[in-house]
Amino acid sequence: MQILKAHEILLFIKPYLPDYPVIVEAGAFNGRDTRRLATFWPQGTVHAFEPVPEIFAQLKSNSAHLSNVHCYQLALSNSTGTATFNVSENPHKPGAPYPAGSLLTPKERLQFSSAQYPKKIQVPTTTLDDWAQKYKISHVDFLWLDLQGHELAVMQAAPQILQQVKIIFTEVEFVQAYEGCPLYHEVQQWLEAHGFVAIAKDFETTSGWFFGNMVFKQTKN
Repeated sequence: MQILKAHEILLFIKPYLPDYPVIVEAGAFNGRDTRRLATFWPQGTVHAFEPVPEIFAQLKSNSAHLSNVHCYQLALSNSTGTATFNVSENPHKPGAPYPAGSLLTPKERLQFSSAQYPKKIQVPTTTLDDWAQKYKISHVDFLWLDLQGHELAVMQAAPQILQQVKIIFTEVEFVQAYEGCPLYHEVQQWLEAHGFVAIAKDFETTSGWFFGNMVFKQTKN
């Protein structure tokens, strides 16, 4: 399996995708990665999800000039409805949002990171399959999942869309960073059982830190 640096990921993934990929980015935060994806694939379409109202406003503003970006004030989850979201805050800038919010309650990650969770809010949620049906999205080529431990639950609740996906870039946890979150080997085992194979990662060891990212390729597409 190849070890990648952050700046190498999109170039590595590109050969596995069509020139006009349909991309779902979940956990878009303020649009930093959204802009990267949209400009790297200018003929593709990026569907960006961010549930926290204040952060969603930043996402909309930061991607307003990109005609191939569509933004949704929703949290991708394993059910459609509403759920409690743990809002994260930058400890050095009180009130400033931090890219570590989650539908799951923080646990061991608090030993590794100074991110704070001062409040909980109710947010609208959707499954990928329900969202795709509502917006008439026939397929997704690329899943970019940064959901702080909730990635596997989202994929498990998307049997229809997952059949079409060619590449998954997902965060994986090495410890119980959030209550009830699966560890990285559980995510890998589930995806391998559903037709994917791990082809790259951005970590060499699982010790000393609490998460990493992995790239999975659909073996049937």
